Amino acid sequence: MSRFDVDARILRNEGLARNIFRLTLSAPEIAKNARPGQFCMISVDGKSRFDPLLRRPLSIFDARKDGEIEFLYSIVGRGTDILSQKKEGDLMGILGPLGKGFGMGQCEHPILVGGGIGAAPLHFLAKRLKTAFSVVIGAKTRDELPGISAFKSLTTRLLIATEDESIGCKGVVTAPLEEELVALTKSDAAGYLIIYTCGPWPMMRAVHHICVKYGVRCRVSLEARMACGIGACLGCAVKKADGGYLHVCKDGPVVDSAEIDWEAEV
Repeated sequence: MSRFDVDARILRNEGLARNIFRLTLSAPEIAKNARPGQFCMISVDGKSRFDPLLRRPLSIFDARKDGEIEFLYSIVGRGTDILSQKKEGDLMGILGPLGKGFGMGQCEHPILVGGGIGAAPLHFLAKRLKTAFSVVIGAKTRDELPGISAFKSLTTRLLIATEDESIGCKGVVTAPLEEELVALTKSDAAGYLIIYTCGPWPMMRAVHHICVKYGVRCRVSLEARMACGIGACLGCAVKKADGGYLHVCKDGPVVDSAEIDWEAEV
């Protein structure tokens, strides 16, 4: 699949909640070729072109026919702090689209399960699905779910859980997920169920175990620190269930959850 290394102009860099931003770039070649689940490597140059040296991997939140591509990100360190200060009209280097996406099937009944800002790639997936689907999303508090309004416009079945009960039910995302699976495994959709999930490692591990319990397929979008994004540095290694390693940028980021050694340290 084609990938492009371009200087893209910032159209918007909006604060959505505390330390959470939505970045919109004009990058027609990347937007046209992007698929749900893929990511881009973003340059966050500070005082010089090589400060910081490494680009940051960001999952694609949306890609549109008008050439705009969007990303959600949170400030977690110096690089993303610099990124949050970028202004409309600034140019920034972007490499993408990269990695393997969700690979949607036409006869599936999907359930999208997201944790906090990790749900970002699921929004792009939701926009491309051509069948009925459910969305189950959770976080510690409402402020960590800036994409909720976007999901509301895309599905008639949205279940939300927050640990402080600021929105939705109180608890973690696995509780409403199990309720949804119990109902759907008794319906005509039972043989077509598939989970697409992205979020913190402990959450995805729990989702994987629930899928094993109910005999449901599960595809996870992995997150990892990366230096190159194209499989050259081999830094984004994750242990496989059958031994060895896979590399998130090249073998993923979307993989079957059964391939992963979920008990390994990350």
